[in-house]
Amino acid sequence: MLLLLVPLAASAQTLGTVNFDFDSDRLDATAQAEVARIAEQLKANPSYRPTVVVGYTDAVGSAGYNDGLGLRRAQRVALALEAAGVPVDRIGTIRSRGENELLVAVTTPERQNRRVTVTLDDILAACRSYRQVPLAADDIGNALQTDLAARLQEAAREYQTLTATGGNGAAFQMAGAAREDCGQAVGYNDDSVRKVEYAKRCFCNSARMQVALGKIPPPN
Repeated sequence: MLLLLVPLAASAQTLGTVNFDFDSDRLDATAQAEVARIAEQLKANPSYRPTVVVGYTDAVGSAGYNDGLGLRRAQRVALALEAAGVPVDRIGTIRSRGENELLVAVTTPERQNRRVTVTLDDILAACRSYRQVPLAADDIGNALQTDLAARLQEAAREYQTLTATGGNGAAFQMAGAAREDCGQAVGYNDDSVRKVEYAKRCFCNSARMQVALGKIPPPN
């Protein structure tokens, strides 16, 4: 089995960025080409992970206006992805950050700041209960199995490190729980009703471990 060597603490996987003209939510030729490229990625790689579509603006104009403009841009990209053949259920969160998180810190018009980012959500930033993890039997497949295997590898590595150092009791406990549950999830066949349950437990305890290690913030 191929193990995915990725930093699981990252909140999302970026698929692409669509830029806009000043004070516009229209997709020009360059933006349309980027949307088409992102759509092909999503269609070529079926996944249980929904997209997060976030709109941004530059710093010209009021904060309230820019919040609305950022949302219109995000909605425009989401609709374009659907029109390009991306299943509706792959389009997850659509939101605006307005003039927050400027890529270029200027108060003048700047195209790099006028953007929409499309990412794959990590489905949880932390976890209060594994029952809240949005996984179902239809999500079982190669993408989920690869992610579970990567989380198993990370949990086993952290457990071994913490065993050797004797540090961070909470992280040690969560690493042990994640190692156990992720191992169970990986081991079950795709047609097992227990695979989804243990996959949820794996995701949840993996997130709790990362919180205890300070890699991601605790849930609100």
